[in-house]
Amino acid sequence: MTYSPKLTLGYIIAIILCVMILGMQSAHASSVIRTGDAVSVGGDQLIEGDFYSVTGKLNLSGTVQGDAVVVSSQVTVNGSVEEDAVLFGGTVDVYGTIGDDLRVVAGETTIAEPVMGDLLVVGGVLTILSSASVAGDVILATGQATIEGSVGGDILGWSDNLRIDAPVAGDVSVTVNELTLGDQANITGSVQYVSRELLVQAQGATVEGDLVRNDPVVPAVDASMSAALIPVLVILFSVLAWYLISRKSLTAVTNKALSKSFRPALFGFASVILVPFAIVVLTASVIGTLVGVTLFFLYALLLMLAFIAMPAVFGQAIMKLLKRSTKELTLGALVVGVFAVTVFAVVPIIGALLLVGAVVLAVGAMADMLVRSTLK
Repeated sequence: MTYSPKLTLGYIIAIILCVMILGMQSAHASSVIRTGDAVSVGGDQLIEGDFYSVTGKLNLSGTVQGDAVVVSSQVTVNGSVEEDAVLFGGTVDVYGTIGDDLRVVAGETTIAEPVMGDLLVVGGVLTILSSASVAGDVILATGQATIEGSVGGDILGWSDNLRIDAPVAGDVSVTVNELTLGDQANITGSVQYVSRELLVQAQGATVEGDLVRNDPVVPAVDASMSAALIPVLVILFSVLAWYLISRKSLTAVTNKALSKSFRPALFGFASVILVPFAIVVLTASVIGTLVGVTLFFLYALLLMLAFIAMPAVFGQAIMKLLKRSTKELTLGALVVGVFAVTVFAVVPIIGALLLVGAVVLAVGAMADMLVRSTLK
């Protein structure tokens, strides 16, 4: 399977988000940012902080003591990442240890060494070799997945063709077209799968819990309902893209927007009201035209990011009302936030005011973070 190194629209969006996120965060003194056609980190190199890279081809053979965030057509990790790794690529090969969570969006993914946290993979083909292991959960959204390394948590998600040939300490709950349990499969928990086909279970495979199959439910969806679902899916995909690129920055924006300080609200209203006026004045003048046009595109990008962050703001707000921990933004909070946005979108007046308020707070939070990082 081959992939063109040319950037697609998805990669361009990912790069824009990555650049904006890096700009919003206060860079750690020991963080490293690398760009170019090809980036290589040698085996003798030690990166003491976080590592960020947007490149055509990446070879990471050294050690990253912080997080690694990479956007590349081809990613090869031969070294180790001691904290989280977020990898976007056409092909992603992980031959080194990941010290915490690993999140991958790729056409083809191969994992050959231990992942000490959770594993989330969105893409075409996933292969977890027998030399690998996942200490936490495995969350899938793939066309084909083969799991030969041990899993310490649950296996969840969707895959057209899923083969499990390794010990699984938790449950298996998946929606599949075909499910196969190989001779080395030893499921400590239960197996619940949605499929039209019965699973193929090898003679040596064992399931200690319940084994339950459910037929897929295909609801009748008319054209109007399909049209209504498109904006919801766009919002969900966009906020998940930001979440996968940098959960820390999205958490920082949402927590800043929901802080007890009046700064996010003040910055938000000032940005929404004053920046368009400044754009008009600069564009109308001769010497300020280029500045005005640049400011317009930056302002449009800031508003777009605010709309993307809107579900996260609602999700975190609801988590706070439920007295749940909001130190880290979770996937559950994002789903709750998308549902809240969907509900508020159909509620007249009050719903519209809440949506506008969330966008204003998100704009203000990002503007506040940009000002603080500039002044430091």
